[in-house]
Amino acid sequence: MASVGCVVGWTGPRQWQHSAAARAVHAVIALLAASGIATSLYIGWTNDSQLPAGVAYSGGFTAGWEHMLNQPVYFTFLSGLLVLVTSVMLTLRTQRRSAVFHAVRLAGVVQMIITGLVFNVLLRDDAVLIGVRQFNDAVLHQAMPMLVPLVWLLFGPFGRITGRVLVGSVTIPLAWLAATLIRGPGLDWYPYVILDVPGIGYSGVGVYVVAIVAAYLALACGFWGLDRLFSRSRRRISG
Repeated sequence: MASVGCVVGWTGPRQWQHSAAARAVHAVIALLAASGIATSLYIGWTNDSQLPAGVAYSGGFTAGWEHMLNQPVYFTFLSGLLVLVTSVMLTLRTQRRSAVFHAVRLAGVVQMIITGLVFNVLLRDDAVLIGVRQFNDAVLHQAMPMLVPLVWLLFGPFGRITGRVLVGSVTIPLAWLAATLIRGPGLDWYPYVILDVPGIGYSGVGVYVVAIVAAYLALACGFWGLDRLFSRSRRRISG
């Protein structure tokens, strides 16, 4: 943490987070997120949904409009979409004061980390991916979970995370979870094996949910603390 603070503080002027370099990096992240989202939509258009081994639900979606329009239900897709929208906005103008914007940005950053951790620790199987699927996996499950928080640490923008922003950010994954569990019984389908309500029950799903929400809050609070630290450091340097 100290080394990151030194790298950020070394730049001196607060305008570093609003520089042309910052906008260029945000643009790169936006393009990367867009490529992940586009390939997810393509996979939905060209492939039926696949049931994970051992799940108790049996619903699914056929290739084409049905599966493509269901892509936003995946947490990975939602995370990438949040990053795409906020990165595009930061590319156009880095000076953003809206609490709503910073809640969405914080949600995108934290959700990308959660995406990488949950998928690679709990959901990854031995299937060999090729072509578009391999690219999609590399972007959304490997590269983005590392690059998105790194870009935040280097370019911010800092000084905008508050308790209100943090609470607002957590409503996004909670709303996603509620919608997923509500629609699940009617479709007899859930996006992930850890949400297999017919197989492990709400109590079993609850264990995963509580652990993931706790991890989200811990990460979000960590970013809040770093945001305050970097903001104070920049004020001292520029003042």
